[in-house]
Amino acid sequence: MFSLDTQDIALDLEAGAAFELSARFLGFITDNIYGEFQSTSAHLSLLSNVLRFFTVTYLGNNDIHTLASSYNAEVRKTLLSSYFRALFYLGQQNVSDIPRQLPSALLSAAAAGTASIYALFGGQGTNEVYLDDLQSLYDVYKPFVEPFITTMTNEVLEPLAATRQDTMFYSYGMNVTAWLSGEIHRPSTTYLASVPISAPLIGLTQLAQYLVVCRVSNITPAELRDRIVGATGHSQGLVSAVAIAASTTFESFMDNARKAIKWLFFSGLRGQQAFPVTSLEPGIVQDTLDGGEGTPSPMLSVAGLSFNDLELHVKKTNSHLPDNSKITVSLRNGPRTFVVTGPPRSLYGLVTNLRKIRAPTGLDQSKTPFSQRKPVFSIRFLVVGVPYHSTYLDGAAEKLCMEDLGGEELWKPQDLHIPVFHTEDGWFPSS
Repeated sequence: MFSLDTQDIALDLEAGAAFELSARFLGFITDNIYGEFQSTSAHLSLLSNVLRFFTVTYLGNNDIHTLASSYNAEVRKTLLSSYFRALFYLGQQNVSDIPRQLPSALLSAAAAGTASIYALFGGQGTNEVYLDDLQSLYDVYKPFVEPFITTMTNEVLEPLAATRQDTMFYSYGMNVTAWLSGEIHRPSTTYLASVPISAPLIGLTQLAQYLVVCRVSNITPAELRDRIVGATGHSQGLVSAVAIAASTTFESFMDNARKAIKWLFFSGLRGQQAFPVTSLEPGIVQDTLDGGEGTPSPMLSVAGLSFNDLELHVKKTNSHLPDNSKITVSLRNGPRTFVVTGPPRSLYGLVTNLRKIRAPTGLDQSKTPFSQRKPVFSIRFLVVGVPYHSTYLDGAAEKLCMEDLGGEELWKPQDLHIPVFHTEDGWFPSS
């Protein structure tokens, strides 16, 4: 039995090594065609035949991502990028009958009407990691996303940031292409997490992900959109949802991306202008870090507490605050999941009140009568510098629409080819 297991392992290792070598060979051939040897017919023929062998041998019943998933991150990136560089180059050379892996089972089911797909886009909250996601897309699918990112950088982000040099928000610019390529050192996480930077770049990342799905699946934005029943987003994610709902060709996708990123740029700018960043005493910051709530911000997530109990403590906290510092429950993300918004110092007061009633972590209440048990819930400051969904931003939307966009209506209901649902009530505009 031992020898049989050992033999099976050896065969698996041999197959894995052959797969990795074949993928790397694809990348080697592609890189040499781009480089010294250029695109001779012999090299094109070699690349096409190696890709055909690779597809027939390894991708008959598997997806390239599935096969690469068992490798570590660096090797996985190399394998995937090698495969997609080869596909891209043959497409650029108008090679006929390019061998491809089987189409996505999910997208095929959606096209047949046996599955329903919704496109969901998130909002602020990934401020500290979104550029890592964009970097991964750039490294793996570079031929597909680099032109898109470069266009958005050169035509939208950099010009808009350059016109706002009177503020400190864009002190390191917004040359995303240079950050990703390593030409310019990536700015600090603090800079990237600031709302004027993160708002448009989270949108850029979301749209790049959508573009990758189109390119990898070898379908147009319209064909992908037709496989989607509807789209929605949380907060700023609605902008990305609208952009993909209005896109048909790759050209129209680029146009809608320009609009979306421009809108998100001004949304981040106006939001931060309406609520400037303020500093707190180091003792308060250290207290919330030690308490597990994170660095104080204008938005506090409370999960696990009933709305009535939370509202009671919000009112109690507000009774000690002036009108210009009060807090409010601004988002109901679920029956027991809420976001409270207001100045960080005011939210800190709420945190100290909630700590008094919260069950300590790890407390065993199994022998405590239910009526006497302390509630179990979590409190966490969101990584965001602007109190969105609150009256603290009154007037910011009007400045964005009338001053920044000059009253231009970027999209009309009839531009949307699939429903874009309201996050809370499910309503969507119709033509």
